[in-house]
Amino acid sequence: MLDLSGHNNQKKDIVFEKFREQLEQSGLKIDSIDNENLIHINIDGNNLEISLENVRRNYERDSDESHITDLVQTILSYPADVPNWENSKNNVYIQLFPNDFDFNNLISEKVTDEFSKIYAVSENEKLTWISADNLKKWKITEIDLIKQADLNANELLAKTKIDFEIIEDRKLGMIEVEKTFLKSSLLFASKIKEKLKADIGFPFYAVIPVRDFCYIFSEKDFDFFANRIGTTVVKEYQNSGYPITTEILFISENGITAVGKYPTEK
Repeated sequence: MLDLSGHNNQKKDIVFEKFREQLEQSGLKIDSIDNENLIHINIDGNNLEISLENVRRNYERDSDESHITDLVQTILSYPADVPNWENSKNNVYIQLFPNDFDFNNLISEKVTDEFSKIYAVSENEKLTWISADNLKKWKITEIDLIKQADLNANELLAKTKIDFEIIEDRKLGMIEVEKTFLKSSLLFASKIKEKLKADIGFPFYAVIPVRDFCYIFSEKDFDFFANRIGTTVVKEYQNSGYPITTEILFISENGITAVGKYPTEK
């Protein structure tokens, strides 16, 4: 018999129990759990595959039940009743996810072997993923969506502060934005070159182990910082519920490419 706790041991899975309780209170139920411990929920004919591993990480770290509630609210918003394009377009941004994420029919694009970008409407601290069905409803193309996301990112970038810590006369940059889940996304803004060229030049390097953490540094300081930040990058990646990659990224006129990766296992 399948263990509905999501684990095959006798230890009570608090996160699962709280998740199931909140889900049922909202009028939904778990349909099944597969052999990979993915939870299947059917909503209006759509099969959602849900993993609780990221939520478990955050809950174990913070003992904060809001991580569970946020996931339930995200599920309740699917399929999303997204407002019309005119009301949504100013809140469209890129989000980054590991490539093992179930993108289904979401608008997505692979960036490196580790992660891809998708698109979301950000309203009232809630993210609603944008699918091909949304584009049809809005009567816009994928190019229209990409252009709008870049326009929004550039406007946000212009108002965003980038702090620099001076370490042995070298600058290590940190993006400071109120919506912290957009820190890593701003690296994709087309005007990032203009934003950084006076401080660290262009091209430059970056690490984005999780969506709310980002280091940036100049091309000439690669050896200095690459040899110093690995422990922090791996720690952030392993302790967050929203990991992206431990890769070192090179941002240039040709886009974003991975030039190395910090190992997560010894």
